[in-house]
Amino acid sequence: MHARLAKDAMYLPTDDCRSDLTRSTHASLPAYDVVIPCYNRAHVVGDALASVLAQDHAPTRIVLVDDGSSDNSDAVIRRLASMHANVEAAVLPRNGGASNARNVGVSLCTAPWVAFLDSDDIWLPGAARALLDQAAGHDIIVGSFARVEGNAMPGEPECGWSGGDIRRALATGGVIGPSWSIVRRAIVTAVAGFDPSFHNCNDWDFYTRAAADGARFARIDRCVALYRTVAGARLVDDDAINAVNARRVRAHPYLADLLQPA
Repeated sequence: MHARLAKDAMYLPTDDCRSDLTRSTHASLPAYDVVIPCYNRAHVVGDALASVLAQDHAPTRIVLVDDGSSDNSDAVIRRLASMHANVEAAVLPRNGGASNARNVGVSLCTAPWVAFLDSDDIWLPGAARALLDQAAGHDIIVGSFARVEGNAMPGEPECGWSGGDIRRALATGGVIGPSWSIVRRAIVTAVAGFDPSFHNCNDWDFYTRAAADGARFARIDRCVALYRTVAGARLVDDDAINAVNARRVRAHPYLADLLQPA
């Protein structure tokens, strides 16, 4: 597997992010778990895991969820889990989508905070510490991310939410992504996790329902993740389905009232 990673892996910030060493835990920061859903990402899921293991505030548990992949992702994540005491593999018998995979992962979590890192993305050094440093008084902490297209260097940090009115921001679209945010686990439970009926717009729907439930959002001025483009589709590539799901999210009463014409 290491030879394949060396051949196919995309941009990585530093060699340090690929270390297999689990770092120390900062006693002043809350504990957290990480869920990494994986579908046909055998060639990059190890990079995502290594970037979490390299955090200077270590997670309690990392759950790798294979979502019925047709490649050898199941074997890869089982092997990765066997190498690390705090890594657990969950292999699903069939593909159910990212929402279901995240829900399975969070059902195995116990820490008060949980992060959802996509298997083709990477956390930057210090990401967990930067996000959880703002945990007091908040339920969802959001940083920014940098895009990596192919083998290019990362672009400028970006995030769809500036830190202002979260309701107005969510009314404009899916402005927050799981890979550059962290959530209090009680909030995930309160809104019954991610809706499996969404195969895209699922993140937008989740954060909208969390906000409607009273979740307290905070924005930090820190780039915490690389959003990478790798071979294979990330989302449902069908404009009609995308439009239907976008209408479904906007129909939520939390947004619908705001979007009604004056």
